[in-house]
Amino acid sequence: MKNTFKSAILFFVSLLIISCSDEDNIPDTFDENINTENFKGLELGNSDFVLPQSNVDVHIQFDYEGTSKVSKIYFDVEAYDVPKVKTGELIWELKNHLVPVDRYEGQLNPHIHYHVYFDEDNKYDPSFTPAEGVYKFKITVEHEDGTKSTITKKLHIIQKFKDLEVGDNNSIAFGKDELHTEFEYVSGNNTVTEIKYEFWFEEWREGQNVEVGEWDKVITVLPKELYEGVKNPHIHYHYDLIPGAPVGSYWLNIYAKESGESETVKLSIPLEIK
Repeated sequence: MKNTFKSAILFFVSLLIISCSDEDNIPDTFDENINTENFKGLELGNSDFVLPQSNVDVHIQFDYEGTSKVSKIYFDVEAYDVPKVKTGELIWELKNHLVPVDRYEGQLNPHIHYHVYFDEDNKYDPSFTPAEGVYKFKITVEHEDGTKSTITKKLHIIQKFKDLEVGDNNSIAFGKDELHTEFEYVSGNNTVTEIKYEFWFEEWREGQNVEVGEWDKVITVLPKELYEGVKNPHIHYHYDLIPGAPVGSYWLNIYAKESGESETVKLSIPLEIK
């Protein structure tokens, strides 16, 4: 009887040890998808979740439809499939990156448009390039009633613009009327159907589309003979700047549309007139 009792004790102790050991070995699950229907029109880079490697940041945009006012929004990123890291590249990670609360505080259905920079200390001239590959990008929205919503998507960071040149290292001297741009667009087996430039600036002129000090843009579709029907076209184009453009910070967005793809690829380049 004593031996049976001792055996039973040993059996239950063994179960307890095994159970604790199993709990210790359970990996943390990065993927979370709770109330994903609350996220509408999600864009990471674009709506296909594709981002050119040459970007300095990630464009994030979505409409949120909740049942309680939003109290906190934050992002997490980890590598999913990054096969090779080249010189000057790093595997990109992000932990609990908080979106400023003034973007959504007290709102039930906020519209979120936000940019995460790869190198927050050197936003426009990052000290590293994110390695090509697939990353898991998680968005978490917490509510005032203690509930939350999360969505996890795969973001594809891909080299789409090779040997990129914009001005003189993304700058141009004040008074110049043309901006030199040059790159090879990597379309693989697809051909290119359209390339357009979107030049963003703070308006300094009276009587324009927006008030002085507000952001405005000019859209230019590049001549089709530079790329139409061509795989991996080499683009060399001199963009006409707005006459009298003052010293300051600008953005040049390049959009490329490929055959067989539903979404354009967007590259955003910070530019200085000095």
